[in-house]
Amino acid sequence: MLVRSTDREPARVPSRPLYAGKKMLSFLAFTALAPTYSAKIVVLVDNKPVEFRNEQPQTVQGRVMVPLRGVFEAIGAMVQYDPANRTIEASRNNESVGLRLGSKIAKKNGAEIMLDVPPRVIAGTTMVPLRFVAEAMGAKVGFDKANNRVEIMTQDVPPVQPSDKTDDPR
Repeated sequence: MLVRSTDREPARVPSRPLYAGKKMLSFLAFTALAPTYSAKIVVLVDNKPVEFRNEQPQTVQGRVMVPLRGVFEAIGAMVQYDPANRTIEASRNNESVGLRLGSKIAKKNGAEIMLDVPPRVIAGTTMVPLRFVAEAMGAKVGFDKANNRVEIMTQDVPPVQPSDKTDDPR
């Protein structure tokens, strides 16, 4: 904003570094909270690919987030979502899990567990942290970083042989 000067006062010019700094800070804050879109993440349950209907798995704050029903149902869990209370209840065999949208506190068989990333709604789809959900239901989870693939084993099925399997905490 440039203001005309008069005989009495000089023209004022807004501080460009301050303006640029504010713009950069708001951009960084937005991108830090946004999901990270990278190569497609493939999820296998007992060596079978999971098909996600709407939203695809994505990385949020270093954690793989997946659509709620896609993984719970693929591992054989019963799922109930209460939109009024924004809670998710799931059970499989003798395991039960309780989650609340936006809360980092989850429950496994009644015991509270702190999550790294809370469940959230992304583009209208309820997304949950994959590793916690699968392990809480008694499954084993592995991450094949080279192929961007998550392997969930609910039974004693030999896993697919990846090229570079890591024990990545995602």
